[in-house]
Amino acid sequence: MDKVNVPELNGTNYFIWALKIQAALSLKRLNSVISAVKPDNLSEKDAAEWNQKNSDAVAYIKLSLSDEQALQFAAEENAKILWDKIKSTFTGQAEDRKIDAGNELKNLQMKKNESANDYVARARGLLQNVIL
Repeated sequence: MDKVNVPELNGTNYFIWALKIQAALSLKRLNSVISAVKPDNLSEKDAAEWNQKNSDAVAYIKLSLSDEQALQFAAEENAKILWDKIKSTFTGQAEDRKIDAGNELKNLQMKKNESANDYVARARGLLQNVIL
């Protein structure tokens, strides 16, 4: 299981992206640098190890961003700060999409010439957007 497939963050798939990139970082033993700041008073060896993990995590995260997203976060070199900036950028947008999907679901009507299966599939898709 050498290859880990993480979807590119494109602005609409934050929750799936976050789940998969966290799993990938965990497999590489890099998740600690996105969940905590660099501890004070580290030995020289531990500080070097933390710095390497931080650099690796930043690289993995940036490589999983779409071109537009990569440019937005290009200057950040601290994994935790990068993670928090991405999260704050997309969780607000996700809440807006949930509200929009909920309103659309509430007003859902079957379209002319739409099969019952297509209608149900469309309703389920909107429901998934509300739940996620």
